[in-house]
Parts: sequence; C-alpha cells; structure tokens
Amino acid sequence: MMMKLLPFLLVFVLLASGCTIPVLNIEVPGLPDIFGGPTVVQYENDIVIINSLEAVPAEVDAGQTTKIIAYITNKGDRAVGNTDDTKGGKVSIELYDYCSGLFTVEQSSSTCRGRAMTSAGFKCEIDKLLPGETVPVVWTLKQQGSIKLKTVCPPDGIKVSVRYPYKTRSLTTISFISQDELQRTLEERTMKSSESYIVAGQGPIKPYITVEDKQPIPVFSGARSVLALQISNKGTGYLVSEVTSSGSGTGATAGTTKTIAIPKDKVEITWPADGMKSVAEDCKFSGSTTSRPSDDVKLIGKDSSKMLCKVDLSDLATKVTKTTTRHMEVSVEYEYMFTKSVLVTVNPKISG
Repeated sequence: MMMKLLPFLLVFVLLASGCTIPVLNIEVPGLPDIFGGPTVVQYENDIVIINSLEAVPAEVDAGQTTKIIAYITNKGDRAVGNTDDTKGGKVSIELYDYCSGLFTVEQSSSTCRGRAMTSAGFKCEIDKLLPGETVPVVWTLKQQGSIKLKTVCPPDGIKVSVRYPYKTRSLTTISFISQDELQRTLEERTMKSSESYIVAGQGPIKPYITVEDKQPIPVFSGARSVLALQISNKGTGYLVSEVTSSGSGTGATAGTTKTIAIPKDKVEITWPADGMKSVAEDCKFSGSTTSRPSDDVKLIGKDSSKMLCKVDLSDLATKVTKTTTRHMEVSVEYEYMFTKSVLVTVNPKISG
C-alpha cells in the first residue's frame, strides 16, 4: 500500500514547497465546478490513443484495395492489458462499419503488431501494451461490386474502435483541528481555512473523495462530518463496463439484463488507519479499513451522482492536539472504449 501512495505523497510535498515537475505531464485545472473548493491535480486522462489513422490510398477505383492503418499508443507510465491491476484484460482494436458489400476485408494481408491477424471479426488483440509503446494495426480492404457514382461510404468514415481495461486511483487530504487549537486561533484571529488537495491518477474514469464541510474540521467527542464519493469520465471515449442482474420470473421467464455501470466490487475506498469511522446507516460506502459503494455506479452524462457518507470523528479527539491531516484513497477498475474514423472515396467503374 505504501508503495502505491508514494507518487501521490511526492506530489503533496512538491505542492507545499512550490516546486513543479514539467516532465510528469501534470495538469492543474483549478477548481472544477462539481467540487468548488479543492485544488485538483490531474494526471493524463486518455491513456490509450489512436496516434494516427489513415487510408492509403484514400481514393480507390473499382476493384482496387486500400489499407486502413492505425497506430495505437500507450501514453501512460504503466502497461495496459493483462496486468496486476487488470488481470486477464486485453487491448482490443477492431475495424467496423466499413460498408460491407462495397468492401471486403482481406484477412491474409491484414496485420496486428506486424503479424497476421487471426482473431475473428478482424480484431487485433494485444495482451499487454507497454508504457510509451506504439503498435501498428493494418486492415486491407478490397472494393467489391460495381457503382455508378463516386461515393464515400460510410459518409462519416470507416471506423476503428479501441477497448481497454484500466484502474485509476486518487487521493484526498482532509484537515482537522482540535477544540483547544480552534479556540486559540479564533481568539487570536489567526484562524485560517484550508481545502483538500485531490490527486487524480492516470486514466479517463476518475474517482474523487471530497469533503462536504469546511476545513480544518473541529474534532471532539461526538463530532461528525460528511464525505462524498463521485466518479467522472474525463476522457474522450465512454465507459463500457457492464453489470449483470437477474431478471424476474422462473424457468422460461427467467433471464438476465446488462447495464453499463461500474460494478460496486470494482471500486475500493481506503480509509485512514485511525480516527475516522463511517456511520453505517448514513453512508453509501460504509466500512473501516477498506470499503465499497453499496450500489453499482452509473454515470449520468459524464458524472455519477454523489454518494454521501457521514463519518464519526470522536476517536480523533484524543489524537489531535493542534492540527493534523489525514488522507483517503479510492480506486476504480473499468473497461473503456473510444472510436475514430477515416474517409475512403470510391470512384465508379469506367466502362469502355
């Protein structure tokens, strides 16, 4: 666990000292509307991208072939696919909506990572895409049939989709103050408010823990506060993780339904080692050392609804003598997809 936290803690030290590291490609977007107060440091959103997509040639005559060439790049700092975070996962690149009937795919001359493409459906499946690696994928299309007019089919281009598994982590700081210290700073008029630092790791789907109360939060016997968990899509694609639920009825009427959502067992919240306890009846992600949401997480547009959690701070009363900071981590594992298209023009057959 400590090794996972080190990159985040490094960022906090740098922020406090005023240092910056341009090579880390850290984005500080300011104050997002959905949060208001916290300073949010966001790492790269889109991790796997189509670096280049082209048709060579982009215009063909009847009976000729064209090659759809895609270069897939991992922009992240860790591998994508079958990794410790996403065991059994793969990066899947697929050609689709290529005007079947007007074109056929010649599998014998289509390649995946430089090797012949053997997967059904003309998919290129990559077990592990390494950090910074770029992989070429090539489909050979042959024009079929006779047309009498110059055309572009499909009108919005031949499409390539990329699907990959990923896990994103984020960390939030929470500030507390003892009753005595609060009283002293109020009397001396030196009381200063504080806000959380939220560090959102690499990945298009980002989870956030936010503090709904002003900070630093006073701690005493019976003190309580409210936290919120929210998950947002910051990438250019869309979530494709599915949740399967049982249908009603028995026998022939029984069935299952699939919903696009993040399964609750794929979200994990790590609590501070001491001093904060969720109030089970008033918490959507109740737990102690680690916890999970009580329901699967659906995104409405780009964001989930806020999942609120009331926490009891009584145990901190004897542990905080002045001010202190705790941190919480949340991780989410998911499947993500995005698409890109390229135009191919077909000329009519010239009859003699």
